[in-house]
Amino acid sequence: MIEPKFKEDDYIINRKSGDMAIVKDLTKKGYYTFKAYYGAMFKTLKDVDKNFELQIHYQKFYDLCNDEEKKKLDDIINKA
Repeated sequence: MIEPKFKEDDYIINRKSGDMAIVKDLTKKGYYTFKAYYGAMFKTLKDVDKNFELQIHYQKFYDLCNDEEKKKLDDIINKA
């Protein structure tokens, strides 16, 4: 299995697409689950309770958020 790049409560961002998320867990099958996931294309929060997951192979497209990006995601979540 690929070594996980992120852990619980990490704020992550795909800087090319603008998607941001807060990591909840990594399942035994190798899928990240999220506490919150913002999809920049449609500027909406995804319904993470409906099995929205991301396969671990896609972690290469994500980085940890800086403080400004964390604040932006927190603001988006609080306005929802």
